[in-house]
Amino acid sequence: MASTRGLDRGRVTADAVEAAFAEDLAAFVRVQQQARLDVFSDGLLRWQDIFRPLMEAVGPIKPESLVRWFDTNTFFREPDLSGTLPGVDRADGLLPDASVPRPRVATLPSPYMFSRAARTDRDRNHLMVDLAGKVLRPVIDAAIAAGCQLVHLEEPWLGYFGIESKDWAPLHEALELLHRDLRATLAFHIYFGDAGPHVDQLRRLPVDAIGVDLVETDVNELGSGWDKGLVAGVIDGRSSMLESVENTVEVARHLADTVRPRNLYLSSNCELAFLPTVVAERKVQRLGEAARKVKQLVSV
Repeated sequence: MASTRGLDRGRVTADAVEAAFAEDLAAFVRVQQQARLDVFSDGLLRWQDIFRPLMEAVGPIKPESLVRWFDTNTFFREPDLSGTLPGVDRADGLLPDASVPRPRVATLPSPYMFSRAARTDRDRNHLMVDLAGKVLRPVIDAAIAAGCQLVHLEEPWLGYFGIESKDWAPLHEALELLHRDLRATLAFHIYFGDAGPHVDQLRRLPVDAIGVDLVETDVNELGSGWDKGLVAGVIDGRSSMLESVENTVEVARHLADTVRPRNLYLSSNCELAFLPTVVAERKVQRLGEAARKVKQLVSV
């Protein structure tokens, strides 16, 4: 951030900014390797928010309002998706950095959140399906070709604001466009809210795994005998308090024994960008330690 501000003010060169990005990315990858994570991310370090690089790929960006990101102290640039939606022809700048080890994870906004957060004159459900087919699917295909084995769709909108019954069918249609013939794991991650009231509908969606914010959701609401994977948000990305490895392992064991998902993935409940860097790093390390212990105890 300091380097990019310096570039805007003429205090540093573009080469200095690139060096700063490379240094931060190398440090971020090193933390993940030390934690022995199973899939690796570039942390979206070059993404101003979850929408803007995608909007740049669609076409010239109109200057729109900054909008608060739910109840956090961060903001996003409101996408303007009025009128006909152009497709994404090139995914340059949207893929994980080539220096990130494989297997990689690609993180993108879900089509539901994208369609709800945008400024538009269109029916939002039609827009959601359009976004899935014209914008998200081309990027996902390019990401898989670049070594991504997990596609992580962020969905805080549903968790925070909920969803109307009439919106489930078009959401299913949009996700089917993303999941059809996909050679990667597709995860739909609900956070910033209780997923419990939506569990039955979520389990019917055409995805490989459902992500749940376990800070907001009671484990007992998840049911049992899942035919999908569960992305368990066991690390709180909005609190500086460090989780106990032992408690995290016990939660994971309980999930494996009671929910019995097809696959169990341990993760944070939301992005870690809300935390000081040193705290985020320690949480990643504890997550990795807990995951290694769980692997020794359960077979999910």
